[in-house]
Amino acid sequence: MQHHILVNICAIFGVATVVIIICKFLKIRYIIGYLITGVLLSPNTSQYFADMEEVDVYAEIGIILLLFTVGLEFSFSNLKKIQKYVLGGGSAQVFFTIILTAALIWLLMRPSVEESIFWGFLYALSSTAIVVKTLQDRNKITTPHGKFILAVLLFQDIMIVPLMLFTPILAGAGDDPLTALLWLLGKLVLMGGIAYVLARFVIPFFLKTVMKVQSQEVFLIATVFIVTGIALLTEQLGLSLALGAFIAGLIIAETDYNHMAISCFLPFRYVFMSFFFISMGMLLNYEIFLTDLGWIVFWTLFAFAVKAIAGILAVKVMKLDWKTAIAVGFSIAQIGEFSFVLAQSGLEYELISATNYQIFLAVSIILMSLTPFIVGNAEKIQPALLKLKSKNA
Repeated sequence: MQHHILVNICAIFGVATVVIIICKFLKIRYIIGYLITGVLLSPNTSQYFADMEEVDVYAEIGIILLLFTVGLEFSFSNLKKIQKYVLGGGSAQVFFTIILTAALIWLLMRPSVEESIFWGFLYALSSTAIVVKTLQDRNKITTPHGKFILAVLLFQDIMIVPLMLFTPILAGAGDDPLTALLWLLGKLVLMGGIAYVLARFVIPFFLKTVMKVQSQEVFLIATVFIVTGIALLTEQLGLSLALGAFIAGLIIAETDYNHMAISCFLPFRYVFMSFFFISMGMLLNYEIFLTDLGWIVFWTLFAFAVKAIAGILAVKVMKLDWKTAIAVGFSIAQIGEFSFVLAQSGLEYELISATNYQIFLAVSIILMSLTPFIVGNAEKIQPALLKLKSKNA
């Protein structure tokens, strides 16, 4: 049955409101409420929402606005301060996660090497939306582990592009990997040059001209134009829309109007981000918990352990203290939003089965649900371990 878009939006927000009120009463994080809403509205649960393709559009807009506001709140100058963490820590975390995951899955399950590596791709990404929001809510974004986490998440968001590029190559359906990599590097360099010109000359002049009108509405429209324009430009270059939105945020953060942009976009970000998490819940078939609960528990523990170890190793490579290493490792030990996009690509190229895809969704949602609690208490883990050790000594 087809429904008008307004009816669908009304139904989604109606159910979400009830679920989130209940979650609030039970002291459960609102993001978990969105995921539960998605499961309740899933085509596997209710036939009313069987044709809800527009939710995917809202979800993509949510990720774009999220990364735009992350860029707004961070800026190029702040990015320069942690560039060694982005390149060193971020690359180490992704590399360690892929290697550990691929090796352990191959030893345990004996799939093909290509499938094992693809699982490494899926596990390499963490949740920018949940982790950054939790760090911001608790004023932890400027702490040593907060800066390192943000650097790693930024590197992961960039890495979604080459990982998507290499997925068909793993499946034997892509072009020559060396040629594809060179093309990718060329596009990144070109985008970097365009971003520099826009940040130095074009955007400041454009916004200064817009502000002469002295209208917040006009400024908001102009900012939306900038974000969508840069996002579409990166997509035309074969990069992601989200990366373009993040670059747009960095550029506007360097202008005199960054605080105004944040105040304009913050409410919209939460509205569209809710669609993203609801749409993720809608992909899940709840029956997988009845048929494969044992495997879900096993892979949840497996994913958490591997990601935590890889994160800790990445921090120690950068020669930071153990308290920071453990806080970072535990904070990024979940599956990321872009992993869902990657998993759908893997399903298309038959790198994962339909059952394993559903198990992956279940594991991802469980880890995402636990993340706010873990991130909020990450700094207490190392002192607690030391205290426990001293008691047993």
